[in-house]
Amino acid sequence: MFNSIKNKIVQIIVDRKLKHLRTGQQSFKDLYKNTPQFLVLMPENENHFYYALNIIKALIDAGKMVTLITHDYRVNTLPIKYRQGIIDYGIADLSKFNLPNKRFEEKLKERQFTAVLDLSKEENLFNSLAANLVQSDVRIGFRKKNSDRYYNFQISNSNDNPEIFYKNFLNCLQMF
Repeated sequence: MFNSIKNKIVQIIVDRKLKHLRTGQQSFKDLYKNTPQFLVLMPENENHFYYALNIIKALIDAGKMVTLITHDYRVNTLPIKYRQGIIDYGIADLSKFNLPNKRFEEKLKERQFTAVLDLSKEENLFNSLAANLVQSDVRIGFRKKNSDRYYNFQISNSNDNPEIFYKNFLNCLQMF
């Protein structure tokens, strides 16, 4: 019961911080081809993290500039070529509700990207908030609870196999 109350409080906090979000129509024509730089928020789940690296590899191989947001303890698990643009965070960067603290929020608000990819398949309010703190017109994520509030491009994928749904995510992204 305590967790459900905490989750509702966190949801209210995130909603208040994101009141300023723009609404309106946007064209996604040639999105992948015309997007030179991506901010990618990595998933929490270890298994998903591993398969999400295939998306990073594909973006880098396509000549895209990629910046990752991930836990600080995961940086050393990444291949060296992926470590160029990392924004890592640890316990000191989290509020008591496991959201970005003020200092980390300010760090993100200073950054600008062409597109943001949230690779968390499960609901992750840290990633949802972080995706919206940076300056970007395109925010892409998986369809999940309340995702309409955070992303203007959502990919629905009901497959439970992380290898397949990250492959499908990449295929879908490359269609635009």
